[in-house]
Amino acid sequence: MAGPHGSRRRRLRRAVLVTCVVLPVLSVVAGLSALLVLVFRQWWAAGVLAAGAVMGLLPTLVPLEPLGAGVGAGVERGTEAEAGALTVLSLNAEYAGVDADALAAAVGAGGAGGTRDAHGSSGVGGVDVLVLVEADEDLVTALQERGALDGLPYRTETIPEEPQGGTAGGAVILSAHPLRSEGVLPRFATHRHFEQPVAVVEHPQLGDVRVVGLHPVPPIGDDFVPSWDDTLRGLDGWQAAHADLPLILAGDFNASLAHPQFRGLADGFTSAAAAAGPLPGPTWPVGTWVPPFTAIDHVLLRGLVPLDYERLDFPGTDHRGILTTVAAERVTGVR
Repeated sequence: MAGPHGSRRRRLRRAVLVTCVVLPVLSVVAGLSALLVLVFRQWWAAGVLAAGAVMGLLPTLVPLEPLGAGVGAGVERGTEAEAGALTVLSLNAEYAGVDADALAAAVGAGGAGGTRDAHGSSGVGGVDVLVLVEADEDLVTALQERGALDGLPYRTETIPEEPQGGTAGGAVILSAHPLRSEGVLPRFATHRHFEQPVAVVEHPQLGDVRVVGLHPVPPIGDDFVPSWDDTLRGLDGWQAAHADLPLILAGDFNASLAHPQFRGLADGFTSAAAAAGPLPGPTWPVGTWVPPFTAIDHVLLRGLVPLDYERLDFPGTDHRGILTTVAAERVTGVR
């Protein structure tokens, strides 16, 4: 049984994690407060609040040129089709409750069909890889019945009726190109754990690309916080040991750039959100009385660069989907 000191440490840890999540909101409040006190010529107070707003916002900014080659490095616009591009749609389906019609319309014909333009999909159609977390086989069947998966014939294993971690633990990767399943990520956490599929997509131009459907448990509750922390830290070690192929980590990370654990994992990756600038916008929660205020849904790239980035709203889920087209990372000046 944990003593009072252990209990206080857990409460403090949860408070820090919650603060990280709402950091963008706190920064906006501090900035608005700074403007308000300026009206009353409280210069010192306004300066403190403005500094607090800036300091709170800095950790949440998406790096425009991380340790990788950066956004679009060495890629000339108009040459992506020749070099090969991959369009990824990633979504937390919220207990498989996403509106199947809306998702099917977004996926479109899918795959490498004639609907794609010079660098990926035409509009929202032409998806090459669809990553769904909090999904089940009923949702996959509903998409199939609507013809949305006709262009995505390859997939990872069947989602169990009772996946690890409960109804939120189901995930699947669907692909327009041949796909080799590599099972699921190791169980990094000693407590609750969601199954996270791993697959290698065999792209005709890009070659083999490894894709992971990410979904650490949310950092709430005494068991969940250490599991969330263990998963992000364990994933960092796992990706370092799997450096043989370009890598896409896509899904609901239950973490933003304000969390040090996520920043540690993202170091060395390029976020697809970098294609939208340093402030790409929040992804959660959607459709509630609380407006979206944090970005916890991500697509991280290694050996690839994002060409575009878009957030999509779907009825039936409180997460925004991430749509991005990526191309091979190339060294500038090398042909």
